[in-house]
Order: sequence, then structure tokens, then C-alpha cells
Amino acid sequence: MIEYIVPPTVGALIGYFTNYIAIKMLFKPVKPYYLFGKKVPFTPGLIPAKREKLAEAIAKVVKENLLTEESIKRRLNHSKVRESLLNFTENFLSELSRNSSLYVKQFIEKVEDKRLKDVIPQELVNQKAEQLIEKGFRKLHGRSLRELLPDRVERELERTLNEKLDKFAESLIEQLRSGQLSEVIYTAVMENVSKLQSVLPLITQGFAQTIAHKATQLIEEMVERVANEPSFRLKLSKLLWTKFQTILSSGINTESELAVKLKEVLKTTVREYLREIEGKRIKELSTLKELLVEELPPFISSFIESHKREIAQLLAEKLLEVIERELPVIMEAINVEEMVKERVNSLPIEEVEEIVLKLIDEELKHITLLGGVLGFIIGLTQILFI
Repeated sequence: MIEYIVPPTVGALIGYFTNYIAIKMLFKPVKPYYLFGKKVPFTPGLIPAKREKLAEAIAKVVKENLLTEESIKRRLNHSKVRESLLNFTENFLSELSRNSSLYVKQFIEKVEDKRLKDVIPQELVNQKAEQLIEKGFRKLHGRSLRELLPDRVERELERTLNEKLDKFAESLIEQLRSGQLSEVIYTAVMENVSKLQSVLPLITQGFAQTIAHKATQLIEEMVERVANEPSFRLKLSKLLWTKFQTILSSGINTESELAVKLKEVLKTTVREYLREIEGKRIKELSTLKELLVEELPPFISSFIESHKREIAQLLAEKLLEVIERELPVIMEAINVEEMVKERVNSLPIEEVEEIVLKLIDEELKHITLLGGVLGFIIGLTQILFI
């Protein structure tokens, strides 16, 4: 009876343990052994011995079949990736909005040793400044000072004028009484009499001077008489107040000769100022630094909070476009094949064994069992020859 049991049992054990040892020899030993100066066969194991070739093969498979440009582009256009990128840009904008003051200060610290013209192209600044001036004048056209001035400033102007109105009228009357008025009147009369002389040559220069003196004297007497009347002071005050209200309510004509000259003067002044400071370093322009630190962060935060979703969507779309366009360059720079190869070679052989076993552990167990089954079958066939 025993002669029928022993062959299959021994065959099964031999087949099982043979396959078990063969599988273990894939990873063990991890280093070569020598006997009498000669390397013992099958040391190190297959995977440690062919580690570099294994790394090259894995890297090639990853590059050519897994992390290809096409597969990455398809993944980038996946809805989850787009949503994730949109969330990233929104979070970035929120962070920028919250800490805008800090980022502006850090930026200024990085560029403060540079000259202004190296940070901001002066031609662009000049162009933008002139555009702003033109735009400002266009917006002013047809609008009144009453619209432009804040209510508080308008009330303050009216209060000040009301308080100083009598004093201003008195000052104007004093000017009328001054000797300077006589000269102005005399000069004006003489100019008109001279024009009359060209029409009537009979009028002599002496007669013209006499007429001018008499006219000047009469006007001065009339001014003196009127200036002493209380009703004149009252009328003058009302006239000044009415004129002030008219100025506040009148539309601004930015196409007038005076406005055009003022605009050109303003442009010239801005150009000269920019030319003066373009060679200076940022840290020397304390006013500009203070302006940027104080005014830029609130503007950045306000703009971001008002249009965060739109900005985030635009940034996400442009970022995807840039990544897709530059993907070949990025892939070349990353060098996926070399990166995977270096990573596999840097792993301890125990980790490599663990990774391989995680992938094919069940299959290896089946191979081991299959060895036992085949050994058992071979043992059964031997019974036929007993």
C-alpha cells in the first residue's frame, strides 16, 4: 500500500518546494557569494542581478505607455482636473487678496535697488499718463463743478465765500479807488481816442490827452460816489455770489482754448517729472513707495473680490493652454524615463521585492501550488511502472 502513497506525495513535495525556492531565488540572495574565488551560480538573485535592466524596462514602459503626452493631455481636459485647477486659482486669488499688503511690500523689497526705468518701461508710462489725462478731460467735458465737488467741499466753499464776501467787496472797492485804476482808465480812453484820430485827423494829440484826462476824472468821481452808497456794496455782494453759483453750475468746456492749453501744460509737466525720476532707484522714491504700499493693496483686494470667479476661470483656462502648449518641453525637462529609472535603482531591494509581490503575490502562490500538483501527477504516473 505504501508504495502507492509515497511516489505522489514525494512528487508533490518536490514540485511545491522546487517552485517555492525558484520564486525566492528571484530576489535572494541580494549580493553575490564566492567560493574559492569563483562566484557561486545564481548569486545574487535574478532581480538584484538584473536590477538596472529591470529599471530601464519599467522606465521605458512608463514613458511609452503610461505617462505619454497624449494621456496627460486627455487627463488635463478631464472635468475633475479642470475643477481642481479652478479651485486652486480661486484659493490663490483669495490668498492674494487677504495678504495683498504683504505681497506688495515683498515685491517692492525685491525691486527697490533697481532704477524705475528698469522696472517700468518709461515709454509705456508716458503713453498711459497721456491717455489718462485725455480720458480725464473727456469725462470732465460738459460736467459742472457742482457735480464734481463733494458736497462737503461745496458747502465749505460757500461758507467761506459767504464769510468773506463783504471783505472781498470792500477790497474790490479799494482797488477801484486806487491810483492803479486811474492808469487803467486813462490807458483805455487813450487807445479809443487814438483809433478816433485815425478817422478824424483834426483831433490833435494834446486834445486827445485832454479828453482822456477828463474822462478818467469823471469815471473816478462816479466810482467814488457809487462806492460810498450802501446799496452798491449790497449789489456787488449779490453779484459775486450769483457769479460763484453760475461758475459752480456751468458746464466745463474742455475744448476751449484755455482747456487745451491747460491739458498740454499738464502733459508736459508729467513728462518732465517722469523724465526726472526715471533714473532714480525705487528706494529713493519714498513718495512712490508709500503710494504703492498704501494704495495698491486695497485696489488689488477690491478688484479680486469683485471679479474673483471670472479671474479664476480665465487663469485656469490660460494655465491649461500654457501647460498643453509647453507639455513637450516640460516632459523633456522632467525626463520621465530617467526619473523612473533613478527611482527604481534607489529603492532597497526589499522594497522592490515588496512591490513585485504586491502585484503578483496571488499568481506566485498559484505557481507554487501548481508545482505541487504537477509533482503529484508525475508521482502517480510512476505507480504505473511498479
